[in-house]
Amino acid sequence: MEILIDILKAVAEGKEKPTHIMYRANLSWIRLKKQLNFLLNQELLLEISVDNGTIYKMTPKGKEVLEYFKRLEGELYNKKTKTLPTEVYAHYK
Repeated sequence: MEILIDILKAVAEGKEKPTHIMYRANLSWIRLKKQLNFLLNQELLLEISVDNGTIYKMTPKGKEVLEYFKRLEGELYNKKTKTLPTEVYAHYK
């Protein structure tokens, strides 16, 4: 799941070309293609042919999903330390 979110974040940051997305998400080419196909099938990304290749754009549904995970991340993690809040962590001790 984290890989999919990383890809969506990369596209949201303006990384539209496959190689830029691949480097931003730290993926191999084969892994990236599989994940892009999944995101395309879920209608979270659009694949657009341009003169010099292919670019990817986020759909409104993709934007909603990314915003949902950003909110969830904000709720789960302390933004300063990037750790679980103490009360959540204590539950798992």
